[in-house]
Amino acid sequence: MGSRLLVREASGIVERQPHELSELRDRPCWLDISDPTSKDLDLVAAELGLHPLAIEDAKHGHQRPKIDQYEGHYFVVFYEVDRPGGELTFNELSIFIAKNAIITVHQGAVDVVDTVEKRWRDGRLRDAGMLLHALLDTAVDEYFPIADALGDAVDSVEATIVEPGRRDFAGPLRQLFTVKRQLLILRQHIAPERDVLAVLARGDLNLFPRATAVYFQDVYDHVVRVTDEIDTFRDLASNVIDAHLAAASNRLNEVMKVLTSLATILLVVGVITSFFGMNFVLLPYTSAEWFWGTVVGIFVSGIALFWYFRRRGWL
Repeated sequence: MGSRLLVREASGIVERQPHELSELRDRPCWLDISDPTSKDLDLVAAELGLHPLAIEDAKHGHQRPKIDQYEGHYFVVFYEVDRPGGELTFNELSIFIAKNAIITVHQGAVDVVDTVEKRWRDGRLRDAGMLLHALLDTAVDEYFPIADALGDAVDSVEATIVEPGRRDFAGPLRQLFTVKRQLLILRQHIAPERDVLAVLARGDLNLFPRATAVYFQDVYDHVVRVTDEIDTFRDLASNVIDAHLAAASNRLNEVMKVLTSLATILLVVGVITSFFGMNFVLLPYTSAEWFWGTVVGIFVSGIALFWYFRRRGWL
């Protein structure tokens, strides 16, 4: 895609060359750079006096969400989140904020940029402040479906805990740990964005009208809400894991209880048969009455123990 300079003119949005940005600062401009290593970024940095530390962060990426203040401009790091195929992906978006200019730097295509570009071209965003709000708000709106999907995954596993006759304990447990890890990673990327939006919502930037700060306050509320949802889902996942382990332990106890009861019944039978199975002449098995009496005793003792265990609820 390269670099695109979209300038708001009286007739609408006009695409200009990136090196013309410094000459067009009297009107709202948006420069989008899809390759952080391109020469356009170095050119714009020299023309606008962007700080070298901010340029370095934009080029190398992997930054924590933040907002840095420099002389004449601000530098913001924000994240777009997606979950294709159940795996989280994060697209880092570096934003330089100057008077009448927004410069976005990212690697490859980013859905947030494409969505906001349509609104910018349609004339629905009047100035650079509203353009910045649209970028951040669109990114934050994508967090909610992902957080809800992770919450639904926890709920689905929770519903299987009370299923009668359930035998698979390892599969749901692996799924729970995967969801919990994704919730943790998601929170690590989203929670610091509250600090970014708090600065914008306070109106600390003198680059936008004070009325624009109200819009950033709305985005800040959304980030706080989705962070609270993630915390709730993490707690729920931990509780479901505990309940899952408790259910597995109870299942094991039930099995051991049945096996112990059966072993006790067989113990009585084994004592009788082993006694009369010894090789002594004086054992009274030369008499048919003693033999059948012993067999009846074995059955009676076994049935009596079985009835006793059932009455106690052990079988």
